[in-house]
Amino acid sequence: MEQKSNVGLSVVAALIAAIVGGAVWALIVILTNYEIGIVAWGIGGLTAYGTAMFAKKITPIHQIVAVLASLIGILLGKYVAFSYIVHQGYSGMFDSGTFSLFSENITLMFGAMDIIFILLAVATAWQLPIKLAANKASNQVPVDQGKDTTVQ
Repeated sequence: MEQKSNVGLSVVAALIAAIVGGAVWALIVILTNYEIGIVAWGIGGLTAYGTAMFAKKITPIHQIVAVLASLIGILLGKYVAFSYIVHQGYSGMFDSGTFSLFSENITLMFGAMDIIFILLAVATAWQLPIKLAANKASNQVPVDQGKDTTVQ
């Protein structure tokens, strides 16, 4: 019998991880007035962990979910930080004008270092679920096959 892969739970977990990661990154930018790119890489790891947490078996679908969720988290973090800086606070964050301004200037917000950390996040989100699943499988204790394990 084939194991189900629980893609639905993995998607939810990855999106929650992306939202949390993006919010943390935006908060760091807001508090420090400095964008720390390694946090974007961390978002990739966080979404990979969220994806693998509920998966019984990792498939390429899980990896794609982790990658897309990491990109969503990075974009969310960039957007929230951008909106906060533009409006000097949280008011107006979800106005259509803010969305338009963000989309018109999105290429200005992604420099060479951003691209490097995004690529690292994508690579991590792609590879880490497989490694986490392998670790989970190696830590499981095999069920006794009916052998007598009593000490004599």
